[in-house]
Order: sequence, then C-alpha cells, then structure tokens
Amino acid sequence: MSQYVDLLATSRWVLVVVLAAAMFDVILPFIPSETIIVAVGVGVAGAGRPLLIWVILAAAAGVLCGDGLAYLIGHRSGPGVTRRLRSGRRGAAIHDWVSAVMRRHGGPLIILGRYVPGARSATAFTAGAVGYPARRYAGFTVVGAAVWATQSALLGYAGGVVFADRPLAGFAAAWVGAGVVTLAAMLVQRGRESRDRTAAPGEDRGRRRQGVTSL
Repeated sequence: MSQYVDLLATSRWVLVVVLAAAMFDVILPFIPSETIIVAVGVGVAGAGRPLLIWVILAAAAGVLCGDGLAYLIGHRSGPGVTRRLRSGRRGAAIHDWVSAVMRRHGGPLIILGRYVPGARSATAFTAGAVGYPARRYAGFTVVGAAVWATQSALLGYAGGVVFADRPLAGFAAAWVGAGVVTLAAMLVQRGRESRDRTAAPGEDRGRRRQGVTSL
C-alpha cells in the first residue's frame, strides 16, 4: 500500500489532479474532490513532497475557478439554471433551502455550503441566478475555499503522520475527521435556519423585502 501512496503524492500531475477535482465537482458533484485531497495529504506525509502548501493552494484555486464559473453560468442563464437545479424532488428541496438561506445568511452559506452534500453546486449557481453581489460572493468564496482546502489537506496530512506505517488507516482516520467537520457545518447551518423560523414575522418580512442585495 505504501508504494501506491508514494506514487500518488510524487506524481508530477498530482497538483493538476487536485486542482481539476476541486474545480469540476461544482458541476459534476459525483467527483470525490475532498477524498482526493485527503488522500494526497496522506501521501505527502509519507513521501515529503510536494509541499503541503502547494496542495492547499491547488485545491483552493480549483474551488475559486469552479465556483466562479458556476456563478457566471447562473448569472447568464437565470431561469434555465433554476429549472435544471429544481429537477427532481431532492433538487427542488435543496434549491428552495439554498434560496431561503441565501436571503438571510448568504455569506455563511457560501462558506459552509460546500460541506453540505449537493449544496455547493446549488449555492454557486443560485447566487448567480438571483443576482447576489459579485464582489461579496467572491470575497466569501475566497474565505470558504481557503478554509475547505486547508482543512482537507491538513486532515490527510495529520492522518498520514499519526499512522505513518499504515497509510490506509491514516486515510480512514482523516476521512472520519472530514465527516465530523461536515456534520458540524451542517448543524451550524441548521441552527441558523431554526433561528430564522422563530424570528419575529415583521422582521422576517423586512428581510424578504430587502432581498439578497442587502446581504
């Protein structure tokens, strides 16, 4: 197993793979970008190369490119993207949830939404479709990309260090840690949503009239 981990980490294409996975999973959600980054982090711990900072930068750059592209597509396509996002019962539920949370907590959703299954794509496309301010979207995306990329790579690296002789166990431990982070982010977002439901009716109507331009 160790030789495969070393091969993964030392491949000349590893940073390209990390960047591409982080970029395209906003459009193709079945791409396991976080799993790939965690695995590369484990490999870096064993092989000592490439530098972990390059893995983090490649992953963050991929997120910025992917989310920016999705925002532009949503902005230019508008209703067409909305119809596509709402296809199916699960798609409609995710889109409605993202739209509702976007009106109240656009920034936290852009940062934390990438941890909720299916929410990264819906958030990026919906932000563009509803006209969420581009500069604000870019700023929150930079923060979210940096946090997500750093957390994923560091979890993998930590697992590789702790289980230096058992890289598969290191990967499993890091993957469990990533799951805990995802669960925590989901609980935080659910907590915000719950507080919104208990807000005073007058305050809620005022927020709705302001729309996303006030966020």
